[in-house]
Amino acid sequence: MILQFKSLNYNSDFVSHLYLKIHNTHRVKFYLRNIFIFSFLFGILKFNGLCNQKTNFVLVVTQSHSVHAIGAYKGLLQSANPTPNLDLIASQSLLFHKAFCVNASTGPSSACLLTGSYSHINRFLNNKDAFDYSVDSLPRTFQNAGYETAMIGRWDLSTKPKYFNFWDILLDSSEKYNPEFLSGDKKRKIEGHSTDIITDIAIQWMARRNKTKPYFLIIQYNATSQPWMPAIRHLNLFDDKLMPEPNTLRSKHTGKASPSRYQKMSLSKDLDFKNDLFFFDKQKDSNNTFEDVESLGEKNFEAMTPEQLSAWSVSWRPKNEAFLREVVSDDDLLSWKYQRFIKNYLRCIRGIDENIKRINNAIPSKDSNKTFFIYTANQGRFLGNNGWFGSKWFYETSSQIPLIISYDSSNNFSKIEHSLVKNIDITTTILDYAGLKQLKQNQGTSLRKFIDYGDNNHTSKNQYIYYHHHEFPSNQMVAKHYGIRTEKFKLIHFYQFDEWEFYDLMNDPFETKNLYESQIHSEEILNLKKTLINARKKYNDNTDISIMPDVWRKSYRGPEARKK
Repeated sequence: MILQFKSLNYNSDFVSHLYLKIHNTHRVKFYLRNIFIFSFLFGILKFNGLCNQKTNFVLVVTQSHSVHAIGAYKGLLQSANPTPNLDLIASQSLLFHKAFCVNASTGPSSACLLTGSYSHINRFLNNKDAFDYSVDSLPRTFQNAGYETAMIGRWDLSTKPKYFNFWDILLDSSEKYNPEFLSGDKKRKIEGHSTDIITDIAIQWMARRNKTKPYFLIIQYNATSQPWMPAIRHLNLFDDKLMPEPNTLRSKHTGKASPSRYQKMSLSKDLDFKNDLFFFDKQKDSNNTFEDVESLGEKNFEAMTPEQLSAWSVSWRPKNEAFLREVVSDDDLLSWKYQRFIKNYLRCIRGIDENIKRINNAIPSKDSNKTFFIYTANQGRFLGNNGWFGSKWFYETSSQIPLIISYDSSNNFSKIEHSLVKNIDITTTILDYAGLKQLKQNQGTSLRKFIDYGDNNHTSKNQYIYYHHHEFPSNQMVAKHYGIRTEKFKLIHFYQFDEWEFYDLMNDPFETKNLYESQIHSEEILNLKKTLINARKKYNDNTDISIMPDVWRKSYRGPEARKK
């Protein structure tokens, strides 16, 4: 109540003195008593109003945005300046430099974020599963609390969205041009690029939503998934730049466990010339038609308008003809593939970045409620690292995710936080700031101490990330594995093949040297194995981690294995 008296410019000592001096004057006593009563009641009403003020939440999730493709993270590609708008937001927000997903498959990671729990708890283990709505989730909690809830864009959980007052989702997240959207039972094709369309729908919803309610909005972008097809306006972006190659582009994976040599995400072997790199067949290119649509790339070209297809043809033909005039070695070919892949990926990122600015500008600045803005990703992506283009691994490039949090609070400040945090911590943090009860199966930790107070006492020997990938065989053929990452070390077990990897992250941040057989690190390895066992108990992970029979293992580790 002292705060309310100050806001009314009353000096309590002066009033008390005046009251004592003229206490025998009944009329003055009557007026003073009523003033005190009025101030008291006014203070209660105002205090209650502040307490009832709700926070709005905008959660933006890109499917596979590598931190190396964000300038604020000072990664390999910062010189390309791919994210000027996101960098500006980061400079005024809290950026987590060591945020990781707990499962780097797209659908499972989405489920982890919605439920605040590991895949084995929310029962969405791989991309073939369907989300179980009996599991407690963010949208259900917010909707029950009276929030206006909305989900717009990519949706990877197989079933239709539930517990959203409004949802408008891509029917196929591989569609980048003129995609088909589903809202309720209504399907419609919308002309344009998916990134722009998703933003358009989100801004329209923010403009017409119920202004008497706080809101929880999820926006999910698909541009960074295969095929990497940027908007027309970005087709020639970065043509004048030579992107730096990662040191591990030509890695032979010597000394690593066998899964690294039997994956299907190799730039040199698994990127298709036509459908991933847009080196079209001349006859089809000249006729502007794509018959017998089989691939994701061809599907998008088939959906284009004549004007869009013409723009693509005009942009790519001279680049492809220039390549044909050169006789290149295998090594030069790998460099060419890398340049084409990475530039298309960064062009897609630039489109997302431009739309982040649009979203940020559309958030009402005069809203009576404060807004909590989060930018993150389902997983990272290999951008030529290890010679790869995929994800799903516990390796840094794949499991590390961007996490930028902006909250218009007087306590907020620009900061880079180096604590180890998980994507399921985002869920816990959102509910903490909403003042709502945590989800029943919650396994995350609130990040509030970093956001409000800038807690610097985060260094702990017991701090770690526990990770588990459950899907094999799959499109990228990444073996099932689980592992532990601490500040200094990482231990990974590919349990079906009973193969281990251990990395000294301080001296080998790119994870090039598997030191599992090193006697020098035997004690650290033993300790990490104990930590791994304890982590499985802590997070109630009772999934089967049995070693498969020899016959099964040999079927995936022979000359014919890559054909599976």
